[in-house]
Amino acid sequence: MEETRSLAPVILFTYNRPEHTKRTIEALAANELAAQTDLYVFSDAAKKDADKDKVQEIRDYVKTVQGFRQVELNAREQNYGLAKNVIEGVTAIVNQYGKVIVLEDDLVTNRYFLMFMNDGLDRYQNEQKVTGITGFSHFGDTFSYPYESYFNTLSGTSWSWATWSDRWKYFDADCNDWTDMVSDKKLRKAFNYDNTYDFYKIMKMQKTDDKTNSWAIRWYWTNFRKQGLILSPTKSLVSNEGWDGTGIHCGNEKGPVFDHKLTTDHRITDFPQEICEKREIHKAMKKALIKESQPNLIKRIYHVVFRKNYIGQA
Repeated sequence: MEETRSLAPVILFTYNRPEHTKRTIEALAANELAAQTDLYVFSDAAKKDADKDKVQEIRDYVKTVQGFRQVELNAREQNYGLAKNVIEGVTAIVNQYGKVIVLEDDLVTNRYFLMFMNDGLDRYQNEQKVTGITGFSHFGDTFSYPYESYFNTLSGTSWSWATWSDRWKYFDADCNDWTDMVSDKKLRKAFNYDNTYDFYKIMKMQKTDDKTNSWAIRWYWTNFRKQGLILSPTKSLVSNEGWDGTGIHCGNEKGPVFDHKLTTDHRITDFPQEICEKREIHKAMKKALIKESQPNLIKRIYHVVFRKNYIGQA
């Protein structure tokens, strides 16, 4: 039955970390459904001469990759930076397939990641209130919840995500109505996830600081304005391996919010009965995030979730 499914393609965005890229692709190739999945790799061009060899090493490696239905390398001739690369890459592929799964070059997935993402895309295709899916969970292994997945309104994670073309078409690149939050404290509090952290500040920087260019904060704003919901696994199906100092915006300190043990064979077979963010999820989400000291959390969220520049291109 799986062989006849219309599976979502996977887009992988890379820059200058060949070893991370190899680990990401190898883990993805070990997934159930990988052999029936199309993989598109968008390799950004080097911003500086020192990165050219590593960029080329990645491109040479991608040409040898097997284990997928097809692999297509999109080698940028000029440096795009992450925001432009993601926006243009996702738009092109999601418009072709109607749905898409997105990864970056420091993410290692468990073997049932593709199954969960595709199951979610199929299950909620016609539920417009569901605007995306992620393989990342904000909760640790001790979190107790009656289902293996949950809905939440925090759509800003770049640690794996998926969406449909009829949701992505509403992506608001300009976010001109963000100024509504200046005078509307209630709106600003809601955008800040009950003032758990300052997304408003990040949006303000996006709109007023020429050096800030984040696709993720704009995608979060788009979903926030539509009151969209994101499906997440209770136990993370993704591990970020970029905390080794090679990524400029990740550094080498992994806090408890992001420190999850990846269970290779964990498979999700059930989904929440109600399409809404449950009160206990909202409460637990805030509790999980404020385990970090507030200043460190803001910095971590800004650099990790809403990366203003591409890894290695600051």
